[in-house]
Amino acid sequence: MRFSPTLRFGDVLVVLEGPARVLWKEPAPQPGTTHWTPTGIWPDDNQLAMVREHIEKERPLLVLLDEAHSRVPMLRQELQAAPCHMLDSLTATGTDQQVDDEVVEVQLPFLDWLPDAHRKRAARFLKDSDATLSRTPVALLPALMTEKTYDGLPPSPRFARRLLPNALTAGRLAAAVEHLFVDGPRPCAAAGSECGAGR
Repeated sequence: MRFSPTLRFGDVLVVLEGPARVLWKEPAPQPGTTHWTPTGIWPDDNQLAMVREHIEKERPLLVLLDEAHSRVPMLRQELQAAPCHMLDSLTATGTDQQVDDEVVEVQLPFLDWLPDAHRKRAARFLKDSDATLSRTPVALLPALMTEKTYDGLPPSPRFARRLLPNALTAGRLAAAVEHLFVDGPRPCAAAGSECGAGR
């Protein structure tokens, strides 16, 4: 829950959509202070401007969607300490759900930092990959599944989902990024016809 929502591999920006976008402040090192405080949602205005410039210049952007619809568990005390602008974003989704007296679950708005056309493309990829996953044995699944390439597909952003996150080390993810953006698309015989795997 306390991870950075972005990674850099050279000129390639990788964004983890979902709970990683929640930004947290570490508690001060003093007795009785143990709770982290949510301070906002990535991206802020400056980060959003950077991402939009990145896309407009067709620089490589990979968005990982494996946790895109995951809820974020928070202590009620943590949620109450969140700034108003963050609460407004979470409340707008209508997904604040009580788990027990102390814990609530919230869900971030899906890819609200991307233009609508890209957001629709990402939603379509998730739907198609869900269909592939529903009929493919786990043993045949790749560590990384990417959207299928086609004529007219913008070079950036690209969408993918990690199916075996623990198997996808930083080094392997870096190699996948190089394969996707530096080497260019290649034919791939992956399990399922709707989505490519690791390309």
